[in-house]
Amino acid sequence: MEPTGSPATPPDEASAPQAAPPPPPPAAPPAAAAASTSPAWLDNITSQQTIAGPAGLVYADIPSRIFAYIIDAIILGVAFGIVYAVLAGILWSSILIGGFGFVAFVWLVVLLVVYAAGSAVYFIYTWTRMRGSPGQRVLGLETLNAADGAVLTQPQAIRRWLFLFGPFVLAQVFAMTGWIGILGSLLSFVGLAWAIYLLYTTANSPSRQGFHDVQASTVVVKVKR
Repeated sequence: MEPTGSPATPPDEASAPQAAPPPPPPAAPPAAAAASTSPAWLDNITSQQTIAGPAGLVYADIPSRIFAYIIDAIILGVAFGIVYAVLAGILWSSILIGGFGFVAFVWLVVLLVVYAAGSAVYFIYTWTRMRGSPGQRVLGLETLNAADGAVLTQPQAIRRWLFLFGPFVLAQVFAMTGWIGILGSLLSFVGLAWAIYLLYTTANSPSRQGFHDVQASTVVVKVKR
């Protein structure tokens, strides 16, 4: 009669070491947060014009920039009107004394220098000291360094003024004097064409940077109220 009960475990199986469970797979490293390709300072601006790229990053719209320039033009127009009234009196006194030809040419150059210098001082000073021209500040706009949102340096502001107003100032001075006929009309047309080109390049830029902004590495933003 055969013995009952469970068969004995073979010695070799009983003494064999149990295999250790495989180690758990290493935890996947946490996904790194996607780094924004836009500067962080842009988080504090707003505008009517949304650009391509990360949500919430926008730039100053073109109508606000145009209205800001109109305000600046009015301020400059009043200031230059006073200066021109004084210079005109001196001019006519000089013409009565020395004749029209050479004296008129000299005063034309004086008008050009006064207008150009006044415009340059007005914009360069306010861009570098007030973060924007008076017209821009009225509408909540600022002209800043495109890379980090810092205030413009003086060389940067000069470069922006030259590309923005240089051709236009020359054309406008000759047009206002009305002393050189066809050439004055031609220069007026050149100034208008330059303004249209700057508006075109601004409107077609995702960051609303016109040709003058690109050359000076600047950007115009609308600050949150």
